[in-house]
Amino acid sequence: MKATIIKKAILEDLPSASGMEVINGIIYIVGDNSPYLYKLDHSLKVLEKIELFKSELKDGVIPKAVKPDLECMARLSINNYPHILMMGSGSKSPYRDVACLVKLPTNYNRKHVITNISVADLYNLLRSNHEIINGGELNLEGAAVSQENLILFNRSSSGSKNVALYFNLEEFVEYLQGHTEMTPFPVILDYDLPSISNVRSGFSGADVFDDKLFFTSAVENTTNAIDDGEVFGSFIGWMPVSKVANTKGSVRNKNSIQDTVQLMFDGKPYIGKVESISVYEKDAEKYIALAVTDSDGGDSEILMLEIEL
Repeated sequence: MKATIIKKAILEDLPSASGMEVINGIIYIVGDNSPYLYKLDHSLKVLEKIELFKSELKDGVIPKAVKPDLECMARLSINNYPHILMMGSGSKSPYRDVACLVKLPTNYNRKHVITNISVADLYNLLRSNHEIINGGELNLEGAAVSQENLILFNRSSSGSKNVALYFNLEEFVEYLQGHTEMTPFPVILDYDLPSISNVRSGFSGADVFDDKLFFTSAVENTTNAIDDGEVFGSFIGWMPVSKVANTKGSVRNKNSIQDTVQLMFDGKPYIGKVESISVYEKDAEKYIALAVTDSDGGDSEILMLEIEL
C-alpha cells in the first residue's frame, strides 16, 4: 500500500479544519473552533459560509475553553434527502457534547436547513463504558456511514483505546431526530494502530467508499484529549466495511485492518496532523481522496491524496 500527497494548498481564512466531505463536486469543511460550515468549489473558492450556531468569537474563532470541537463529520441520507452530520468530540462536557445535522439544498429548497442537537445523554453513556474509555477519555475524532451503520471513532489518549463504535444507522437517525426515547448503544471494536518514535497514532478521520472503510490516524505527543502536542506524522489505512448491525451491545476484539502506511510527500514522510479524509474517485486500484489538516493555530491545509492498495 502507498499513500502519497500529489497536491496541497493552504486554506486561507478557514481555521482549524477538522472535518470534510466531498459531495457532488462540492467540498464541505468544518473547523473545530468555528461556528461555520464552509462550502468550497473545486478551485477552493469559498462559495458560502453557513452559520451552524451563534457564538462569541475572539480573534475570529471560538475560544478553546468553550469551543464545540466538531471533529466528526459524515454524509448520510435521511428520507432520501442528503444530509451532513457533524458531532463534537465529547472531550469536554458540556461544550463538546453537541451535534449539528444539516440538510443540503434540493430542487425544492435551496437553503441549508440546520438542526442543533444535544448528544449529552449518548456521550455520558459512552463515557461510562470501560471498553471505550479504559481509564482514559472520550475523544471522538472521526465518523463514517455505511449502508447499515453510523461509525464513530474514539482516539486513544491517557490509556484509552482506539475504538470504532458501530451504531445501527436507522436507530441512530431516529435518535438524532428525537423520534425515540432510547439512547443508542454501539458494537465496540478496538484496533492496534501504528506508532512513530514510540508514540501511538490515534484515529482522526474516516470515510466509506467502494465497500472499504478508509481511515486516518495521527501521531501527536500529548497525554490528554485537550492539550496539543508535537506532531510526528499521519497514517492512512483501510479495512473491509464490517456488518455488525445485528450484534449491538456486544464487545469484540476484532482487528480487521488490512493495511496502514505513513503518508508521504515528495518522497519523505509528511509531518502533519491529518484530521479528515473523503475518498471520491477510483482508477484501477488507485483511489483519489481529499484530506484536511489542523496545525493547532496555524494555517489549515487541504491535501489531494493518491492511495494505492
